Amino acid sequence: MRHGMTTPKQQHIIPCLHLRHFANRDSRVWNYDAVNARVWSTTPDKTATEGHFYSGELRDGTIDTSIETHLSLIESTAAPTYAGLLGGQIPSPGTQARTDFAHLLGLMYSRTRAMRRVTAELRGRDYQILLYATAQDPCAFDVAVKKYEGEIGRALTKTEREGARQGMLDPSQYEWEIPKAMTLRVLGLADELATLLARMHWALLRPAAGFFITSDNPLTRQVHRSTVHPIYGDNGFENQSAEVMFPLSPSLMLLLVWHSRRLESATLPIEFVARANEVRAAQSEQYLYADRKDPDIEALARRYRDSRPTLTTEGLGPQKFGRITVGKT
Repeated sequence: MRHGMTTPKQQHIIPCLHLRHFANRDSRVWNYDAVNARVWSTTPDKTATEGHFYSGELRDGTIDTSIETHLSLIESTAAPTYAGLLGGQIPSPGTQARTDFAHLLGLMYSRTRAMRRVTAELRGRDYQILLYATAQDPCAFDVAVKKYEGEIGRALTKTEREGARQGMLDPSQYEWEIPKAMTLRVLGLADELATLLARMHWALLRPAAGFFITSDNPLTRQVHRSTVHPIYGDNGFENQSAEVMFPLSPSLMLLLVWHSRRLESATLPIEFVARANEVRAAQSEQYLYADRKDPDIEALARRYRDSRPTLTTEGLGPQKFGRITVGKT
C-alpha cells in the first residue's frame, strides 16, 4: 500500500525549545509575515511549522521521519544548557554542554527554509552554468546531444538541436526544480559550524530598554565590510571580524566573536537593541516572531520584506538564470 504524503505531519522549522521563550504570559507567540503583511498569534507548538519539512518518501511509499527524530534528540540534549544561559551561566570552553549548544546553534542556521533555498539556488545555478558552458563549446555540445539521442532512441532534427542549444544558453525561460532530498544535505553543515561556534568567545547581552525578537532565520552573522572580497566572499564563520548573534529570549541574546573582549555580559542601549532586531529582520526569510504585538515590528517586517539572503555568482554563466525552486519530494 502506498501511503504518500497525503496527511502531512507538521514539523517545526524553528524548534519549540526556542519559540517557547518568545511566548507571552498567555503562551502565545506573535507572528509577523513580511511577505503577506499579516500579524497573528499562535502557541509555540503551532508556530513555524510545515508539513513534512524534513521528511522523505521511501521507495515503498512510506515516510521517513528519521531527520526529525535526530533533530529532537539534539534539542533535548541542548535544553539544559539553554536553561543555564537564560540564568546567566555560559558553558566553559571544551565542555560537553558548550559542544551540545554549539551543535544546536549550527542547526538553527542550517535547518531553515532560507538555507534550503540558498542550497537549491547554488545547485540550480551550477546546473545552468554547466549547460551554458556546454552550449558554448561545439564539441561538448555534440557529445551532450549524442548522449541524449541515445537515451531517447532517435536523432534530433536541426530545429530541435538549435532549440536545445538556445535553451542551454538562456535558461531563464525555464523553471528549475531541485529535489527536496538534495537540499536536506545542508543539515550536515551543522557539524562543521558547531566546531567553529564552540571555539568562539561567548557573551550574554541584555537590553537596557526594548526587547529582542527572533525570526525564521534566527542565527545571524555580520562581518566588517573591509574583509569582504568582491569575488571570494567573506570566508563565512571563519572571518575573524564575524559577530554571530542568537536571541535566547526577549531579554537576552547570545553574542559570539573570535576576539575576546574580556566580557561575559553587557547591557545594550536601546539603539543597539533596535539595530540587532533590524539585522534579524534583514536576514529573515519571511517571518519575525515576538512575545508581543508591536507597530515597530510590523514596520520592520514591511521595511525588509524583500531583503532575504540571496546568492550571487561571478564568472562564466548565462546573463540571466532561470527561476529555481525546491521540490516537494
